[in-house]
Amino acid sequence: MDVRSSATSPKLRTAVRDNMKLSRFELYVDGENVGHLQYETRQGQVWLLHTTLEQRFKRSRLDSYFIGNVLENLHRRRLAVMPFCPVVRGYLVGHPQWAALIPASERSRFRLTPAAKARKTRSRAS
Repeated sequence: MDVRSSATSPKLRTAVRDNMKLSRFELYVDGENVGHLQYETRQGQVWLLHTTLEQRFKRSRLDSYFIGNVLENLHRRRLAVMPFCPVVRGYLVGHPQWAALIPASERSRFRLTPAAKARKTRSRAS
């Protein structure tokens, strides 16, 4: 299933696909697989486990593009998300609009609640 194709820069053609056979979303740049996000589906939830991106693309912001597209896809499919992957959790801190994908009862588990975020901010200021 092709999740989304887009041009993140005039030079690169990108696509994100859900490879259901391997239980992972895959990131393609100019037709080459350069990363993936491994997942498991459990009881109507998608557990996002581990993100891998080729070293040469780590500073290109493709990780943000990739995670955003994965979350958009899961939102369209109305699936709950369990962000066990630290890369995904980091993205969610900067993009709180996606936190609604996490079941309300599980949000504190991932330290994505507004209160947890405020505590972190105050403790850094000390």
